Amino acid sequence: MFPVKKEVQITIVGKVFRPNRRKVLTLNRCLEEYFELVKWYLSFNSTSKTFLHRNTYEEAKKKFNLNTALIQTARDKAVEILKGFNKKKREGKAKSEKPKLKRISIRFDKRCYSFAKTTNVLTPYWLTLSLNRRTRVSLPIVFGKRQQRFIEEALQGKWQFCTVEMVKRNAEWYAHFVLKRVVELLDEHEMIIAIDRGEHNLAVAVAISKDNPNKPMKGQFWRGEEIKRIRGLYSHIRRKLLKKKLLKKVKELGVRERRKVNQQLHIIANQIIEYAKQFPKPVIVMENLCGIRDNFKRSKKLNRRFHSLPFRKLQAIIEYKANLEGIPVVYVNPKNTSKKCHRCGHVAQVKGREFRCSKCGLVYNRDLNGAINIAHALMRGMGWRSRESLKPAYEGIGVKPTPNAGSSPL
Repeated sequence: MFPVKKEVQITIVGKVFRPNRRKVLTLNRCLEEYFELVKWYLSFNSTSKTFLHRNTYEEAKKKFNLNTALIQTARDKAVEILKGFNKKKREGKAKSEKPKLKRISIRFDKRCYSFAKTTNVLTPYWLTLSLNRRTRVSLPIVFGKRQQRFIEEALQGKWQFCTVEMVKRNAEWYAHFVLKRVVELLDEHEMIIAIDRGEHNLAVAVAISKDNPNKPMKGQFWRGEEIKRIRGLYSHIRRKLLKKKLLKKVKELGVRERRKVNQQLHIIANQIIEYAKQFPKPVIVMENLCGIRDNFKRSKKLNRRFHSLPFRKLQAIIEYKANLEGIPVVYVNPKNTSKKCHRCGHVAQVKGREFRCSKCGLVYNRDLNGAINIAHALMRGMGWRSRESLKPAYEGIGVKPTPNAGSSPL
């Protein structure tokens, strides 16, 4: 088998460290002009970069005192914003007839920035931005330990520098470096790592070997209790603020909530990747969750709890972290994975936390049963399934529920 090559991207965030007043004013002016430029491009109501370039490029150079590369990235941003808005409009989720631009980040590509490591005492990392023909600004950047490791790898050539997004948040400036590289995903697998998601257990993983496909192993649970606690707490605070009509506070609260939830998602995803890495030549399989929220109709309270759980976000984080480790990720149709008996294939209605098969008598944890069915869906396509009847995974060295709240290290 030949390895499959795939391009992966990561975003590394650094903070502009104690910039002087002149540099801050320069960045602020650039942000204001860039903001107006993106709004100007949006006024043409076109998602064609070719059309915008042919009909507006020369005029944009006369109207705006920005680097020509920034003029092009502003055009690209306008197209992305309009495409996203049109998609929401088609889905009936748009709240206005035209996109309303409230804030923007400045996108610099390779033509208008340089990044280097120096011997400077303040910080070794310096980012130089070209704002227009006459104005360049050099900014000291500091990184956290994890971010610094990736930046060092990029400087050594292990990653390729792409764009830099300059983001202003709470009067502070941050540089978002987009790095990319090509990784090799092996096309030969020995273990399937199936991951199910649910309201009770945010994620459940189970491993099935190519050599013994009828014996699932090492089931593990991630409850995601901290995410549920964060969502519940902020929902309660949000309701109180809405009653007082403090809409600005509600928006600020949403930003803090997303950051805390994303942190927990990364913790859980890291643990799932470590779980997969303990097996030889793993492949991760998950359900294709497109349309899942449209099909979920329960009580008002359960609907709120279910729809507040970030299943798709968790899957996206797992996929990019797995790809960085050379582990491929595939998706399967979720039809009946939670209702089917993994041993005999009988479809039954599930009540409570146990799956009870009326045909073969299997009594099993419902989330583990769903995860095994997800693995079987991929196994059928890979030709791993045996015609022998499955044994309950609780027997012998099979799956035994491992309590894990999803926030503590493995």
